[in-house]
Amino acid sequence: MKRAAVYVRVSTANQEDEETIENQLMELKERIKNDGALLLPECIYSDNGWTGTLLERPDLDRLRSDAKEGAFDLLYYYDRGRIARKFVYQEVVLDELQESGIECISLHDINGTTPEEILMGSVMGVFHEYERIKITERMRLGKMRKVRENGKLLGYNACYGYDYHHRIKGGPDERDGYFSINEQEAEVVRQVFKWVADGVSLREVIRRLHALGIPPKKQKRTTWTKGPIARMLTNTTYIGKHFYNKSEAVETKSPKDPNKRYRRIKKSSRKVRPKEEWLEVKVDPIISKELFERVQQQMVANLKFSHRNNKKNEYLLTGLISCSCGKPRTGDPTAKGHLYYRCTDRLSRFPLPRECFAGGVNVVVLDTMVWSQIKELVSNPKLVRRQAERWLADSTSSAATQQAQETLEQLTRLDEEEKRYVKAFGMNYLSERLYKEQMDELYSKRAALQAKMNDAKEQMAQQPMLTVEQMVDGVQVLLESLDFTDKKAIIRRLVTKVKATQEEAIIWGQLPIFTKAEVGFEPKYRHRRPSKCRQINTLQRPDRG
Repeated sequence: MKRAAVYVRVSTANQEDEETIENQLMELKERIKNDGALLLPECIYSDNGWTGTLLERPDLDRLRSDAKEGAFDLLYYYDRGRIARKFVYQEVVLDELQESGIECISLHDINGTTPEEILMGSVMGVFHEYERIKITERMRLGKMRKVRENGKLLGYNACYGYDYHHRIKGGPDERDGYFSINEQEAEVVRQVFKWVADGVSLREVIRRLHALGIPPKKQKRTTWTKGPIARMLTNTTYIGKHFYNKSEAVETKSPKDPNKRYRRIKKSSRKVRPKEEWLEVKVDPIISKELFERVQQQMVANLKFSHRNNKKNEYLLTGLISCSCGKPRTGDPTAKGHLYYRCTDRLSRFPLPRECFAGGVNVVVLDTMVWSQIKELVSNPKLVRRQAERWLADSTSSAATQQAQETLEQLTRLDEEEKRYVKAFGMNYLSERLYKEQMDELYSKRAALQAKMNDAKEQMAQQPMLTVEQMVDGVQVLLESLDFTDKKAIIRRLVTKVKATQEEAIIWGQLPIFTKAEVGFEPKYRHRRPSKCRQINTLQRPDRG
């Protein structure tokens, strides 16, 4: 009696769930029994969830190794597509087995010994590869048509803040797939966007989320990383513009574990497609477009002013200063330890000849002069008094007060929602079971919001109350005690652009100041120093931003 072996394979989780492995084994065992062969338990080779486009599979490698050692005489398989989906791989494996003296028997292909039969069997192998390509392309085109014509959502892993409801085929509950807002996650999304819009770094966002005990969506880790946060902040889905066909799967060039032999998925990386191939699908927004745009601008500024751009020397005007030719200036230390802002034309055009020959600007001289003028402006007594009065009069300047107001609005919305459920229940539009479920959920939300409100009130009660005189007197003392990091933060807040040469520097900025009489200085003035500095202040009234 000849010793038999079987090889079975499925490539997707859906096929595994539908027990196609068992279906293949059932047919193969029946054929082996009819042929009078003996199936050895250790010679059942199965690759569950492995794509046929990969040649390296755990049980296929074990089968090939056992064949060389003569562990079996016959190999049964469902069809050539189980061996591989690529014709070349099929021929490699089958030729190798035949050289080892193994007789290969397919249940649904042509098995023959004559040249004609062997040729037809090979043609069947080509059809298996063609079939895979056609199925993949047919599915892709079908999905593209549904999205393009009907704006339907198809098979997603919803991003943080949303839940994806799968399509239901047939029956009274038939529906298309759709996104719904996960309110608990959506609140986190809104908070993250607000933090970054206010100038918080990604690192600080991660620290705050960890302190609040908020894990990522899949919860494989207890802490967030910069990648998911950065993708969240640039994802237009949160403003209601979701895109299908935005990226495609490609083979990874830098695998996480390069020494790992077996990989279920060959194309484990993704590449962004050209924007004209994206298909837009409307979804419910979580944040406003204005907040989204503010975050994009802040992220550009964060990158521009990042401390990683300079870890050794101190440059107060990093990212703000440009040359008279229009190109940026960057900090450049000399061999003697002197620091200069130099035009980047000499670097950006290399190896082409330079076009700008403007000299470097001394960092210490320019930084000192700029900070001196900024300090003089922001410490003006009349200006400080006006700002202090406005700040103290504006109760919304308190973060705790703002939180209390937002929580109160949410509680009001819950009250309105509760009235709707009561009305629907009273008119028999809602079953008693569903009514109780909705009311229990509302009570839970109200309890959480009430706790949040109590926390905000406690913070408000603990806030120190300052007088206008205390604030005016404290500004000058504060400005004198600032370190480099604090000075740079103020410069970034007030100054928008600096254009400098060795002869003069022009500074553009925005200050919340009022009339020339209130401030007590001329808007335009010139300093006479060894290196002249002319400063132009663009004055803007509060009602104009």
